Amino acid sequence: MFDRIRQALAGAPSDASDGLSSNQPVTGPQLARWIADQHLSSVPQAGAGHFDVGGEILGHPWRLECGASTRDYILGLELRGRADVKADPDAAVLVLNRPLRDALERHAYNAITDNLQTSVDARMPEEMRWLSMFDEVSWPELPGSFRRHFAVVAERIEHAEHWIHAHLVSALLNAVEGEQGALRSETPMVLMLARGHVYLRTEHTRRTLAEIAHARTVLVTAAQAAAQNLAAPPPQA
Repeated sequence: MFDRIRQALAGAPSDASDGLSSNQPVTGPQLARWIADQHLSSVPQAGAGHFDVGGEILGHPWRLECGASTRDYILGLELRGRADVKADPDAAVLVLNRPLRDALERHAYNAITDNLQTSVDARMPEEMRWLSMFDEVSWPELPGSFRRHFAVVAERIEHAEHWIHAHLVSALLNAVEGEQGALRSETPMVLMLARGHVYLRTEHTRRTLAEIAHARTVLVTAAQAAAQNLAAPPPQA
């Protein structure tokens, strides 16, 4: 099942004509053509290589922007995504690639021990605090290949099981096991479900259109899974 889904998400051979198969940095005209072809809304940005695009998934808005990094572990440009899917606000799940998980855990440990702290510093990035607060979770249906590349951290395992379904697993694996997979498996990537929203953060390492398209696929797939499988409970009377 996972193989069939991954093949469907990987794209058709015609992708070669729109720049998705190129390892060269995307040009402004190529990006503009892709945005138009995907029928996305766009907000003009002044910075070279910066962009801000958006759309809807199941009636919920999402945005994907590229700009200066806001995290120490991301060098150069950063791809940031957000989808306001109004999922269960109590669901707290974090997915990140294992090299980043190991680096953040070491950084958090050193920050605490160097400052003789006994609690998590609120100034730490949220994803780093979660690694200190929550445990890594796994379940039998999660493929071994996914567990090798990614760590799932959650307050409650049932929230993770409902959110990280087959399509999302496949979307994430397509990047790290496809072309340039070795590089992408080392590229910092964070996917978070918190406060009813889905957040994506990753390094725009090669500045290719394929990186942008993959980030969009992961964000939209994660947003759809959260909206469908972790809907917010109805308000109490």
